[in-house]
Amino acid sequence: MKTKKLVFEKIGDIDAAYPYICVYDDIDRDNPFMEIAVNDDKQLQYTLYAGDRNVVLDMNDWVELQSVALAFLPKVLADNVD
Repeated sequence: MKTKKLVFEKIGDIDAAYPYICVYDDIDRDNPFMEIAVNDDKQLQYTLYAGDRNVVLDMNDWVELQSVALAFLPKVLADNVD
C-alpha cells in the first residue's frame, strides 16, 4: 500500500496577523485541504477546506500534522514579537 505524502507550504499574507501553513496531499498539490494557523489568542487553529473529493488521513498523518503544527507555533510567535 502506497503511503500518502503530505506537503506543507508556509504562506505569508498581509491580511493575516501571522503566517500560516497550507497542507496538500500528493494527489492534489494545487488545492490545499487544510490550513494550520495561529489565532489572535496565539493558539493553533486548524481549518479543513470543503473540496470535491474526500481526503483520508490515517493516524500517522495526524501525528505528522500535529508535529509540524507544534514546531510551527513557537517559531511564528518568536518571529512576530510586538
